[in-house]
Amino acid sequence: MIPTGLYVHLPFCRVRCTYCAFAVSPDQTLESRYVAALEREIAQRATGEPVDTIFFGGGTPSRTRPELLERIAEALRTGFQLKPCLEFSIEANPEDIDTESVDRWSKMGVNRLSIGIQSLSDVELRPLGRVHGAEGARRAMALVANSGMKFSVDLILGLPGQTAASSRQSLDEVIQSGAGHVSVYMLDLEEGTTLARQVEQKRTAVPEDEKIGEVYFAAIDQLERAGLHQYEISNFAREGQECRHNLRYWRRLPYSGFGLSAHSFESGHRFANVRDLGAYIERMEAGASPVDFEETIGPGEDRRERILLGLRQVEGISSAEFLDLCGKEGTEWIRQGVLEGWVRQAGDRVALTPAGFLLSNEYISRLF
Repeated sequence: MIPTGLYVHLPFCRVRCTYCAFAVSPDQTLESRYVAALEREIAQRATGEPVDTIFFGGGTPSRTRPELLERIAEALRTGFQLKPCLEFSIEANPEDIDTESVDRWSKMGVNRLSIGIQSLSDVELRPLGRVHGAEGARRAMALVANSGMKFSVDLILGLPGQTAASSRQSLDEVIQSGAGHVSVYMLDLEEGTTLARQVEQKRTAVPEDEKIGEVYFAAIDQLERAGLHQYEISNFAREGQECRHNLRYWRRLPYSGFGLSAHSFESGHRFANVRDLGAYIERMEAGASPVDFEETIGPGEDRRERILLGLRQVEGISSAEFLDLCGKEGTEWIRQGVLEGWVRQAGDRVALTPAGFLLSNEYISRLF
């Protein structure tokens, strides 16, 4: 049996960042009821099947009280068979990281921290509404590195006030920290977010797309030279430190999500929970299903996902599978992509180049 992965959504944050469009809440008065609801959902869907990855995401899981996180971990151990090779990740913000918290997370089985730093420039952090500053992020990285726990760092490109030099400095500090994994995301101005409104109203400005592209290419080169190899559009890792849980999504392996807005993918069936915090808690307390969306993946969507998710990865797709999915149109797509520099063929694989990753949605959409 192929082991599955488990995702648990912890929505509580101290504040909502200006760029955030996720299902989050600053109302921690609901924390105990929410965790009780999570325990009910986990118990209802427990299968006893083997599990080799767990990911606590959010929100800011590190904001949830340690004793409540321990209850969730115990519910997962009771309901599933956790493999000895388990990768157990938790997202944490720098202001929540101290010696005691890292020790408690480690004792509950966590062996990988994903630290949301975003930048090591106070000028860039301020428009985001982040609670921590650059110095707090540096202290958090040093503390985790000294603890011996594996850790990943999230950074964002295209922030207000960001320059090529400041981006390079943030990356250099993260590399020197000993992080085994780095995620480099390009700022997405989601409609309805505070930052999107500020940019629209010209109260702040973000770098031009061309400049962001230049910074992205420079980041790839800087990370590769430091031994952090790109394996997906936004993700880089030292050998053996790729995020196995996220690889599960891109390789379309099974996963079960629990909590607010959590998604699951099981045997060609996808479903997601309600995004409203109060509604999730009330449904679970009433013994009702939290599911708000579900679909069975048909041939057309299956094809689309295999192409889209395969080409997000540096390893790409086998030539035989790609041509089976795309036919003669795919042959022309490859020819044009190689000619223009956004597709590469290595052995029997078809993959995007860094230039292809930068505009991946545009290029991949030509296949649909």
